[in-house]
Amino acid sequence: MARRCVVTGKGTTAGNNVSHSHKKDRRIWKVNVITKKIFLEDENRWVRVKISTRALRTLRKKGLKNAIKDHGGDIKAIEPKKYIGVGSAVAAKVSSAK
Repeated sequence: MARRCVVTGKGTTAGNNVSHSHKKDRRIWKVNVITKKIFLEDENRWVRVKISTRALRTLRKKGLKNAIKDHGGDIKAIEPKKYIGVGSAVAAKVSSAK
């Protein structure tokens, strides 16, 4: 999975290391991203998100949904997952057990 913040959208960037003699070597900068469980009070559920430590400070002030909206992120990243086909798999397992 990509190293990307759900709130700010920050990701890995690339550039050059420039020495004193101006020799350039390619390098990357990685974002400080952690996986965090956050409780959504209005939906009464826990959400596991990958968030940068900088954005984590913003969450303490604004909350998860407001922070995502302010930074122009996609709110679908925290929607509950729909498990397609799980019901039919469970039904098939139950019917074969009988």
